[in-house]
Amino acid sequence: MRTREYSSRPRAGNWFALRRSHAVMLGALAAWGATPAFADSTMLADVQFNSEFLMKPKGQSVDVSRFERGNPVQPGEYTVDLYVNGNWVGHDTLRFVARDGAGNAVPCFSKALIERLGLDFSTLSDKGRGELAKAQAGECANVANLVDGASQSFDLSDLRLDLSIPQAALLRNPQGYVSPEFWDEGVTSATLGYNLNSFRVTGSGSAGLSNTQTYLGLNSGVNVGSWHFRQNSALTWQSNGPRTYQNIATYVQHDLPSIRSQLTLGDAFTDGAVFDSIGIRGVELASDDRMLPDSLRGYAPLIRGVAMTNARVSVTQNGNKLYETTVAPGAFEINDLYATGYGGNLLVTVTEADGSQHSFSVPYASVAQLLRPGITRFNVAAGQLRDAQVNQHDNLLQGTVQHGFNNVITGYAGTIVADGYLAGLLGAAVNTPLGAVALDVTEARANIRGVTNTTGQSVRISYSKLVPTTNTNFTVAAYRYSSSGFWALRDAMLARSAVAAGQDPSSVDRQRSQVQLTMNQSFGNGWGNAYVVGSTLDYWNRSGTTTQFQIGYNNVLRALGTNFSYNVSLSRQRDGLTGQMNNQIFASVSIPLGNGQHAPTLSTSFTHNSQSGSSEQAMLNGSAGVDNEFTYGVTANHAPGSSAGGVNGQYRSPYATLAASASGGSGYSQVSAGVTGAIVAHPGGVTFANDLGDTIGVVEAKDAKGARITNSSGVRIDNFGYAVIPYLTPYSLNTVEIDPKGIPLDVEFKSTSQQVAPRANSVVMIHFGTVTGRAAVISARLPNGAPLPFGATVYDAKGQGVGAIGQNSRIFVRGVADEGALTVKWGDAADEQCAFGYHLPPKGEDRGAYAHIDAVCGAAAGMTNQAAAGSSAGGKAQ
Repeated sequence: MRTREYSSRPRAGNWFALRRSHAVMLGALAAWGATPAFADSTMLADVQFNSEFLMKPKGQSVDVSRFERGNPVQPGEYTVDLYVNGNWVGHDTLRFVARDGAGNAVPCFSKALIERLGLDFSTLSDKGRGELAKAQAGECANVANLVDGASQSFDLSDLRLDLSIPQAALLRNPQGYVSPEFWDEGVTSATLGYNLNSFRVTGSGSAGLSNTQTYLGLNSGVNVGSWHFRQNSALTWQSNGPRTYQNIATYVQHDLPSIRSQLTLGDAFTDGAVFDSIGIRGVELASDDRMLPDSLRGYAPLIRGVAMTNARVSVTQNGNKLYETTVAPGAFEINDLYATGYGGNLLVTVTEADGSQHSFSVPYASVAQLLRPGITRFNVAAGQLRDAQVNQHDNLLQGTVQHGFNNVITGYAGTIVADGYLAGLLGAAVNTPLGAVALDVTEARANIRGVTNTTGQSVRISYSKLVPTTNTNFTVAAYRYSSSGFWALRDAMLARSAVAAGQDPSSVDRQRSQVQLTMNQSFGNGWGNAYVVGSTLDYWNRSGTTTQFQIGYNNVLRALGTNFSYNVSLSRQRDGLTGQMNNQIFASVSIPLGNGQHAPTLSTSFTHNSQSGSSEQAMLNGSAGVDNEFTYGVTANHAPGSSAGGVNGQYRSPYATLAASASGGSGYSQVSAGVTGAIVAHPGGVTFANDLGDTIGVVEAKDAKGARITNSSGVRIDNFGYAVIPYLTPYSLNTVEIDPKGIPLDVEFKSTSQQVAPRANSVVMIHFGTVTGRAAVISARLPNGAPLPFGATVYDAKGQGVGAIGQNSRIFVRGVADEGALTVKWGDAADEQCAFGYHLPPKGEDRGAYAHIDAVCGAAAGMTNQAAAGSSAGGKAQ
């Protein structure tokens, strides 16, 4: 074989030294060439490298035998991520033990670790049962001996142990299954989420008065072990009115994984899966479907509306204010309501900048309640009725149960026993080829003084269907009819409260019938999407029918090198009390002004209202910043007899979100300001966040200020080494990844990905280990000026490898102290190693990204403390 001799002279610009990972590449090549996927990491074939291909002084050789069997695993304990057939099953510390005649240590599996693998022990061979017996006796077991056909592979750089086990030897678990033993209950902590919004209007209304209304929503919590205290409240005050405080929910909750349920004590809400959701002060035990694997899990609704100006939007349910915010002109969407149950319509009130208001209700009811075969869902609640509009707090007991009998039928039933009220419900959900249908009947008897007809029935039919052939989705289609003597629980309690106050109980509206429909039709192939939303409602004790109906179409059109989106809708609203009808036509077009990431969007819209006439609006919206943390908008509006304009902006910092708006029109002006954020107290200190969910994670990465958490937009490690991930999925596997871009050059992550399965309402700590130390490029040569052998390993005073000799005898080292001694070895003989001391320049005086120094590598023997300090063995800073 003919070889080519390469010159050892450096090429122009070829100065970059060999990193530690470059040296490991030799071992990776050996492992790649000798190890098939999922092979036993100890069974590596020998791969030999010819050291003559490495640049070195003539007459010298470089020992590369350490790379001939990949990256050898030394005996000891390693904290690893354990995967079975590619699925994560745990993060734990494993002991690796040496095996006779093998260069690699092998993982030692205890009884507890084997149980985590999900093995079906009935399928083990005699050899496997013997290996299992060893583990049960406290000895070390090998997976390859435990299960026929099993193999293992350990990635030392990622600390990941992959096991390949035949499916026949595993228990059948649903997709997304995470064993309850891995559910993390979190740490002792305290949280506070806040939403402060102030809205001021000057000169609006007939009197031309000014009014300021301020809303403060608080969501606080304290966690101790697996017990979680939560308090959700709202405070509203205005300059021309009273101050009001509402306790929305205050409770202590504890999860019970053994029965897949949550125990709640205090002021909370029932789930509304069978009966309408009600507020209760007492005790509740209810199933939690989140404890099921993702593939076995069967809702606050999404609210959409249109604002004409910078408007204040509030959402209430049964008199409780759940949400308030300021929205920009145009179509808006609210998708972050705290869940309060499945039942009970939401009243959405939009207050425009000129003081005008319009409201609409959003149905908050369940669809067909089909469950998988064998799944049971239950809810038992006992205590006092809690309702902001009911003066009496009567005792009640409510119980419901749902069970999936097979793939076709799910049965459900419930009962309510309260002071002066008794109700029972029986129903079934059926899965048919024509769609899912749920039918139930409620029999109720109420005791209301002065009312004779208080016994009746209510029949409810729900339907849900996706038609794949036409892409038609009936999300909700429901009909309810109640006889004249039927009283719902809340209606009965309102009537009893009215009687106690000396009022007429017939003033309480009693529903007769209701129809709800939400349908979506996708036409595919760029033809857009159509939708229909509507409801009708009438009552026994008053005439008229309340009707809301909307039909719309939206699409995206590609033209002139950009995407134009447009929307057209027709709506009709009829007030059942006054009989007044309002028809509205709405059309809008949105055009991006450019193709860049932060290109603004110009939107125009036209609205014709049968009561107020026509209006036109133009809006310019955009964003800025690396994480789109800045958003802004400018709007102009024209209506009959008036014109208005306004601006709005928002800044989403890592610690809070700030928002402001201002507008003016004919005879009025408006300004608003708001801030939302959260504070989390945890064992590491106090960390600020701009958002907060019910289950959160606190990332700890010391000295890694500025590192970005990829799971949450705009979340970065703060000055103290912490960051808050506001939303984690409870009882499921969450992968948390960190982007090291932007961290100081003297900080290195040991890993950039972690996985955690938190329990609901917990605050879990997610630790990312970091290595802190200076990084430097050292130009080192032998005393005679000759370069050091290419590929030789560099060790620190503790014998840890910190780098390797690269081209032109340069060394890149990371994680070293400001001063010390390094040893270079390219063999075991005395003349095949040398040492030198170094002294890095003070931080801030580095040229470029890293410190650069020169060094002379002399005899390793006889290195003195003085040399280690860098005063006699070279190590001169450039």
